Amino acid sequence: MNLAKYTLLLLTLVFSAQSYAILPPLQQIDAFKVISLEGEDIPWVLGWKLDELSLAAMVDGVMEPIPFQIDQYNTGGAIYFEGWHVPMAGAPDLMDTTDKLLFLFKDAGARRDPRAPYDGEMVAEIVTRDSNGVERFVYLVRHSRLRSEEQYVRYSAELGLVETDFYSLRYNKKNHLKWDDFSYINYVGERPLDSMKLRLNTGILTSVTDTELNNDQMIALPTGEIIGPIRTTTQLDFNLYLFGVSILQLSMQIHHYPKSIMYDVRGIIPELRRKLLVDPSLTMSLDANRLLGANTYTSAWDGEPGLVDGVVDDNEKALIEAGLDPADNWIWVTSKRNLDILAFVDYLGDFNEPMSLLYKDSLDFDDPPEVFPGQMPNVGYGINEFPMSGFIGFVVSLFVSDGYEGDPKVFAPYARTLPELEVRAL
Repeated sequence: MNLAKYTLLLLTLVFSAQSYAILPPLQQIDAFKVISLEGEDIPWVLGWKLDELSLAAMVDGVMEPIPFQIDQYNTGGAIYFEGWHVPMAGAPDLMDTTDKLLFLFKDAGARRDPRAPYDGEMVAEIVTRDSNGVERFVYLVRHSRLRSEEQYVRYSAELGLVETDFYSLRYNKKNHLKWDDFSYINYVGERPLDSMKLRLNTGILTSVTDTELNNDQMIALPTGEIIGPIRTTTQLDFNLYLFGVSILQLSMQIHHYPKSIMYDVRGIIPELRRKLLVDPSLTMSLDANRLLGANTYTSAWDGEPGLVDGVVDDNEKALIEAGLDPADNWIWVTSKRNLDILAFVDYLGDFNEPMSLLYKDSLDFDDPPEVFPGQMPNVGYGINEFPMSGFIGFVVSLFVSDGYEGDPKVFAPYARTLPELEVRAL
């Protein structure tokens, strides 16, 4: 090998080593954050065919394709599904201002060496900056034949089964508001979560006729799915039944990410149907399975956490009484067995109703539909009022982790804080 070739090889090796060794590892809370880039942020690619675009990053000193997806949206601000009654905001199969490009924070790498070969045309450099100011880079590429085969989310519509590297969730085929099974890969113990529970308490025509409707009367059936490596979205037809007759129909989308689940519910309440329901209130909660020793913290409570021991003590009563503020409503349940759950509710549009905390701690209280007796704990949200007519919309977000660290008033909002982004044309 002549001196020139040896020097070039040595410089290449030095550059390659530096390009990935200097990046500190991301915190656990950051690594699987899903970064969303809207079409309006990259105006020079508007109108291009979606299948022409892909993402790449430096991996161990080499440019490699990374998992990504591009989702198109409807005019209501939700993901577009063909056959649903809300039209697409842009043009099919073309990049529009409302389309969103998704990738994981952990897949961003060092800045690309212009000499590093790669198939296709580099059209944008996406710069991410974490809370320490460390820059990581992802590259938007056109006409590359390379695609990553990594699937962070796997979904079978036939089985109603969602799997990631962290959790699996199987829905009841006859009602996706019921869970047939939930498991978390590192959890120490049997099935940690029993069920998701919905309760609508209302009078029918009069407040005297108090009625409770639950998951047996609230039924969501899938009508379509978009399966992607970063996020899988299911469109569902959500009906509320009274005496076997649907009295309210809503749109529901369930989004599954590697370490989170989101339930997006939207709809218009016809004034006539709303008059059937007198003083309605809704609760949405997760019923856990014997998480003895677990602690519950909320954004509104500064005292000792709720301790799961099968009895609601005075401290837990005070926790419940403190309630929740719609603008700041996180709930953190730590099992202390390698599973933490962090929850949020976000209201959509002008829907901004009073909110309360639902919290139950009981060894044997039976509250069907559920698999395991007891509420240990059953924790969630209450929406205490509904408008007389018009739009109703909210998103329930559930994040899972082996364990969050530090002050929840710091890490809870940070869990949803995305890194600073800068996009540069190439």
